[in-house]
Amino acid sequence: MASDSRKRVAVVGAGVCGLAAARHLADPAWGFDFTLFEMTDSVGGTWVYTDKTGTDEYGLPIHSSMYKSLRTNLPKEAMMFPDFPHTKQGVSYMSSHEILQYLDAYADHFNVRPHIKFRHYVKEVRPEGTGWRLLVQDVKAGKDHSYLFDAVIIGNGHNSKPRYARVNGIEHFKGRLFHSHNYREPTPFRGQRVLIIGAGPSGIDMGFDLAAVTDTVAVSHHTDYATKLGFPPNVILKPDVDRVLEDGKVLFKDGSLMEFDVISFCTGYVYTYPFLSKECGITVDNNYVSPLYNSAININHPTMAFLGIFKITPLFYMTDLQVRYFLKTLLQPELLPSKDMMLKEHRMEERTFKESGVRKSDYHNLGERTPAYIKKICKAAGLTPMPEILLRIFFHGYEKIFSDFKNFRNNFYRIIDEDNFTVVDLREITAKPVEHVHNSPSCHCGTIDGTREIY
Repeated sequence: MASDSRKRVAVVGAGVCGLAAARHLADPAWGFDFTLFEMTDSVGGTWVYTDKTGTDEYGLPIHSSMYKSLRTNLPKEAMMFPDFPHTKQGVSYMSSHEILQYLDAYADHFNVRPHIKFRHYVKEVRPEGTGWRLLVQDVKAGKDHSYLFDAVIIGNGHNSKPRYARVNGIEHFKGRLFHSHNYREPTPFRGQRVLIIGAGPSGIDMGFDLAAVTDTVAVSHHTDYATKLGFPPNVILKPDVDRVLEDGKVLFKDGSLMEFDVISFCTGYVYTYPFLSKECGITVDNNYVSPLYNSAININHPTMAFLGIFKITPLFYMTDLQVRYFLKTLLQPELLPSKDMMLKEHRMEERTFKESGVRKSDYHNLGERTPAYIKKICKAAGLTPMPEILLRIFFHGYEKIFSDFKNFRNNFYRIIDEDNFTVVDLREITAKPVEHVHNSPSCHCGTIDGTREIY
């Protein structure tokens, strides 16, 4: 442990979550010492594009799932840290390269790089005494090192290990099986017959991309929005796959048959923490990480935090709030209830999900619960909540992904004041009124006038 009163904190991963943690840990006002371990040679996590797939030169799995043409599917106004606004003006939807530039600038502005050990792969995290023992490999030197910390923050992300749908008879498929994690650009698929399984954001993007280079693209889905997305004519919408027949043809639930050269799984990712020892007391069941208090703090060992496990929430701002909440509990453990009380609250939440028919894989989908969650952790730690107008922009932008996919990235969100904003179609000259976001909490579209932006 540290020789003085300063607690030593380990951070795993230098993506959005790890950088948010590092930004506050680097602030001397908090009074922490820390080290961030990053297995690649740069900050940015999944936002770091690489042509490579599979493993890197050190035999480690390629972390990034970024493809060349990616632009954000949320407006930048909902993708920023609270104390570091984007400098680019006039647009809301940015390229992946611009987001990476933003993260690089954030790391430099808050001087976190001196605390990062690049090309250091965390092999094991386990509790030891009142602290944490980390076994870390310096991958360049090929040597393992052991470290002892008072607390540990897990920020390795959850968009790197592919998740595959179960397809009966898949062993009979005679073509190539593929996951969107390894998708980089459409050219290698030119002229091939491609089946995309899944109509989430990556499946939709891939469908549009591939339609430009091949005549046959089928998207297998069970959504209520895919028919409204305006796919090109050569994209065929199909129901779920029933099975692959012995001759390699694909049978769909509607009884139709098609032949393909490639099946691409756009079916999401698996939450994985291979470095956690069983003594950490954390389980991952169907992408549900448990037991966590307020979806962040390990109930069995409250000096361990997990950042950014939520989906359908403004991740940048949310992660910053979670970091500060956790650091407050490290300095003031009395902010947390007893272990028994935390477990009781945790089980009640699980029971509510189950009784409401929520799938376990969706327990971390925050969505409309975002405002209540923010209010809860901010009240507990004395933090200022995320401005409501930014939450409204997030929900408005998220809804547009599925209701106006062909056009939503042309929208520019202009903030008028703390209560009002306009949405400008960049292809048009005049602004259009903000549309009401149905099923969105805290959405009350105000009057729209003036043009002043708050940043």
